[in-house]
Amino acid sequence: MRFKSAQRRNRLQTDAVQRDVLMSAYILAACSFIGFVFHSLNLSEANIISIYILGILLIASITSSWIYGAVSSVAGMILFNSLYADPIFNFYVYDWQYAITAGAMLIVSLVTNSIMTLFRGQLDREKLETRRLDILLETSQHLQQAQNVDDIFAVSLAQLYRMFERTVLFFPLSDGKVLQPMLRRSEDDLNFSPDHWGLDEKTLERFVHSDNEAENPLIHTHGGKKAVLFKVRNKKTVFAVVGIIVDSDENIVGFEYNLVLAMLDEVALSLEKHYLHVFNERIAREAEAERLRTNLLRTISHDLRTPLTSISGNADILLSNEEQINPDLRKQLYQNIYNDSEWLISLVENLLFITRIDNGVMSIHTEPEILQEVIPEALHCLARRAEEHTIVLELPEDFFVVKMDARLIMQVIINIVDNAIKYAPLGSDIKVRAFQRDLQVVVEIADTGCGISDEDKQKVFEMFYTTNKKSGDSRRGIGLGLPLCQSIVHAHGGTIHIADNVPSGVIMSFALHLEEVRVENEYPGS
Repeated sequence: MRFKSAQRRNRLQTDAVQRDVLMSAYILAACSFIGFVFHSLNLSEANIISIYILGILLIASITSSWIYGAVSSVAGMILFNSLYADPIFNFYVYDWQYAITAGAMLIVSLVTNSIMTLFRGQLDREKLETRRLDILLETSQHLQQAQNVDDIFAVSLAQLYRMFERTVLFFPLSDGKVLQPMLRRSEDDLNFSPDHWGLDEKTLERFVHSDNEAENPLIHTHGGKKAVLFKVRNKKTVFAVVGIIVDSDENIVGFEYNLVLAMLDEVALSLEKHYLHVFNERIAREAEAERLRTNLLRTISHDLRTPLTSISGNADILLSNEEQINPDLRKQLYQNIYNDSEWLISLVENLLFITRIDNGVMSIHTEPEILQEVIPEALHCLARRAEEHTIVLELPEDFFVVKMDARLIMQVIINIVDNAIKYAPLGSDIKVRAFQRDLQVVVEIADTGCGISDEDKQKVFEMFYTTNKKSGDSRRGIGLGLPLCQSIVHAHGGTIHIADNVPSGVIMSFALHLEEVRVENEYPGS
């Protein structure tokens, strides 16, 4: 690969030399032709000299080296002397003024070529500096779009390579330790390896921890080339080490040095912003977790007090005066204890399911299940709580097979139906139905309670949010049921919605993707 690259460069250089030689010859030939026309029109030699000087100026501006202009200056003087100074076609002159004119022409041509060469060199330097400044500006824009540390390093590596067209290395640091480098080789260094250069971990760590500013950059020489090493740092932290491989006689000084420092400052600023963003996100997560823990403890301690006090009081009455209490009152006390314990069990179930949510992501274990078996099983768990309501179950004959965590989906159904039981009037119907919609199965739970306001619809899925309405048993929830339902449904790739049930009440529905669909007698109202 390296041999082919060298061959390609040699071929390009040969082509450039041939092009410059031919262009110089064509321009001198054109000047000679124009001079011949001027001479045939008996115009003065000054006009012919001006044409040659103009041609030499053009040659100096379009060729790749000052040599072509210098050689063309001598060739132009020789052509003028041999073609237009009597006697023509030789280097003898009858009048010494021709010799003086030819000499003056040579001096003017050489001076013109020198000035043009300096001007072209300055112009090339300005173009290069402008290009590098553009790359620096592009670097700032690309760094703003970087998503992580690897993106930042990749952008920096690519932009430094574009700027200098030299082999560039990035050594990231982690807790002060130098990691494996990111590398971009130039065509001159296709076999480059940091290990062969002695750029080992100890050398780089000494450079990283050195406070001697005279050692920044660090020059590390190997063979006919050298690595110029820079620190990517802010005032307190070194994020990485950057190495640029140059020829041993090259130096990164002046404008180039300032460009490198400017780019590395941009990289350090981008890295600092990224780490600050990560730190702020972690603090925000910790603060949110602490807020949730505080709310959970405060809410549970407040809401557990009422049922526990009731259970304790009723049990104490039964233990102390069981024989004096008539059977109806005794049964009512037992019922109160049972109801309070059921409420506590429901709360504990929700708390246990919440522990399965890790950083907002619920851990689920899905298997194909028949929805028509899951729904009745969930409702069976609510049989005692639903004694004073009528639950109407409407399921199609054809089975709906859904890939789900059955226990979690049962908890969704239990939470939603339990809410309906709490807020629906005694003796009212609670309708549970399932039907197919496109490639999904929808489960709806509708009650005829007092409904829910539009404002509360936007908040009921927030953790610990509860409405101001009292439930039928005068015990409010702690705001875990519906947020838990939403997390479970979303973890299954489904959706959950709340809507008004006309003329009164609420319709809670959730949709899950069908694993297998067989439709013969689709539910007529779907």
